[in-house]
Amino acid sequence: MRVVRRLLVLALLLALVVSGAALAARGDPQKKITPADQARAKAMLLRTTDVGPGYKATRSSSGSDDFYCAALDESDLTLTGEAESPNFETKTVFLSSMAQVYESVADANVSWRRGTSASGERCLRKELSRDGGLVSFRKRAFPRLAQRSVAYRFVGSAQGIRFYLDFVVLQQSRAHAVLAYGSVLVPVPGTDQVRLARIVAGRMSKAMRGA
Repeated sequence: MRVVRRLLVLALLLALVVSGAALAARGDPQKKITPADQARAKAMLLRTTDVGPGYKATRSSSGSDDFYCAALDESDLTLTGEAESPNFETKTVFLSSMAQVYESVADANVSWRRGTSASGERCLRKELSRDGGLVSFRKRAFPRLAQRSVAYRFVGSAQGIRFYLDFVVLQQSRAHAVLAYGSVLVPVPGTDQVRLARIVAGRMSKAMRGA
């Protein structure tokens, strides 16, 4: 089980490429962090009270991956706020969230278009299959909870054990938020995914009001 959980974490890092979060230094956005936008990013994240009892909060460890793809390069964009929640874990489930605030709506829109483009999705699919554990990777139907919403499901296999990573990306004004739901054997129930995403979307709307 420990191997599977490590793979879940790896899959999460790769999944965050969709929002530009796990690019190598060569593709990182420029950073001009401001106190106001940093506070906005932090305000959007999942909290212990959101996930309920039974979850252990552990420190996030989503450092840069060595993955690079020109279609997802954000070196011409600028971030003014970024934050990550703790990882919330049980023996078989992994939940996490992160938020980014861009300097302008235009930058946020460019990031969205690149991340959800056919070429961006091909890059992500290729990276997810690099170690041979990819079973499937596809876009999923998901309620529109913010100005823009998109959801994907990655199914992988390790030592004969199937695991799932569902992730949802939301955009509200200049901000992007990502929720990741990792689980072993069966996906995290859709009702739980929507509930948590709705909480984050509400916080995004409040944080970005007038910003």
